[in-house]
Amino acid sequence: MQIKDCAFVLEGGGMRGAFTAGVIDYLLQNEIYFEQLYGVSSGANNAANYCSRQRLRNKKLFTELVEDKRYMAIKNLIKNGSYFGMDFLFHKLPRQVLPFDYQAFKNSSSNLKVAVTACESGEVEYFSPQKFESNEKIDKLFKASSSLPLMASPVEIEGKAYLDGGIRDSIPVKKALADGYNKVFVILTRPNDYRKSPLKAKFILDIFLKKYPNLVESLKKRHLNYNKTLDLIREKEEQGDFFALRPEELEIDRFSKDAEELRDLYNTGYELGLEKAEALKNWLE
Repeated sequence: MQIKDCAFVLEGGGMRGAFTAGVIDYLLQNEIYFEQLYGVSSGANNAANYCSRQRLRNKKLFTELVEDKRYMAIKNLIKNGSYFGMDFLFHKLPRQVLPFDYQAFKNSSSNLKVAVTACESGEVEYFSPQKFESNEKIDKLFKASSSLPLMASPVEIEGKAYLDGGIRDSIPVKKALADGYNKVFVILTRPNDYRKSPLKAKFILDIFLKKYPNLVESLKKRHLNYNKTLDLIREKEEQGDFFALRPEELEIDRFSKDAEELRDLYNTGYELGLEKAEALKNWLE
């Protein structure tokens, strides 16, 4: 089933993306293909494997490789400035450990836009990685969208420094609407009652990110933008324009290394995809 008139939006959330991975694998197993996707951070990476039609690759990433010390560890933060092993995740892993099908990704009938935050302006920008000729540039984009401030170094793309797209646009449903999509299928990685709180110890941002004052301001306002987006999603759900899937409960954080816990979350996503399949089909029609 190829779906052209509905956008597919995937929230990030680090290891909470295991939930999204489960939903993705249900969609791929049943050949439900959306033409346009929007992703941020781990949501963008989940979306990439959806576009390349590599079912179960996300599952392996979240539930098997997570215990590899090259994936995430304090020593990575000390040695390379990032808790996540960014070189491992966005170079060695897709090329050697768990090959990503770049050609299938580029030739896919599903198109992906990835959100990143420009450090200089503090504003969100969207790139279409399938239009990149260089696989290295594709890797850089996904790396940038997943690079958390203070936890990773900015990534340079076309001469500009970028960080995690979630700083400015954690759930890019507004971008989908701006691009002309009236119907949006969105996967969230927080329960329905979740509201983001203001950052604590904001002075740390002023100290360590003083080079990027606009970025600091975006980080300080992130909770406001995020919660407004949640309000929009709920409003659109009530109107019948949005169809959202979200975990009912979620106790793990973005840095979880518990493989069993992540398998359970993956299974929760898959089972919810199965449970809501008929409702989704009816909504799409």
